[in-house]
Amino acid sequence: MLNRALLVSTGYRVLTREGAERAARDASGWHSARSAARQAKAYETLLANLRAGRPRVDLSVAAEAIAATGLTRPSVLEVGCGNGYYSEVLSRLVQGGLSYTGLDYSPAMVESAKERYPEQHFDVGDATALGFSDNAFDIVFNGVALMHILNFEGCIRESARVCRSHAIFHCVPTFVDHQTTYFSKFAYGEPVIEVVFNETDLRAMFAQSGLNVVRIWSSVNYDVFDVVGSHSRMITYLCTKSRV
Repeated sequence: MLNRALLVSTGYRVLTREGAERAARDASGWHSARSAARQAKAYETLLANLRAGRPRVDLSVAAEAIAATGLTRPSVLEVGCGNGYYSEVLSRLVQGGLSYTGLDYSPAMVESAKERYPEQHFDVGDATALGFSDNAFDIVFNGVALMHILNFEGCIRESARVCRSHAIFHCVPTFVDHQTTYFSKFAYGEPVIEVVFNETDLRAMFAQSGLNVVRIWSSVNYDVFDVVGSHSRMITYLCTKSRV
């Protein structure tokens, strides 16, 4: 039997919104130092391939989304930075460079990121109550994190508030023909909560927060058909901020 601690995602179970909220209160998940260490281990090969000029599609898509803004050396806030590996991904792949700040609600993840990338700036913070002023960054980049934030409405609103011109929601799992669904699962062996979004509803939330989707990319395969009977896919959304 495979050790679930070695696997990124195992043990999916469908929950109601209320059940997900209860489970989230008890889930150690991303706060665990073991999760941080296991995530870092899982990305070693990805980063080695990146350094060798062979980035995986999701890493390339992240850089393409930044480049598609047309901004020169933009200031970027990554919400949900984890071990900070996207600071390296974007620094290597975005032509002309950028100014990077990483934020995560997990002190264990932020501590790991600081150790791995001491030249970058990382903070502990809440994606639903960002400690930055309006329009503080050219781009708010939600790096594979929206799916793990139960108050995703608040996260989207805060991303829209803090970005000056663009918000990117990277690698968001979506359904075309199924309702937004909540799961409990194990990530790197630790219990976490996950959301797979109905795409129409997600786009409506973007619009309600003053964000206009201008481009999307498909990314790595992520299909929960075996769990719910509907196909899902990973999408990266590039949004512009409405001017009022």
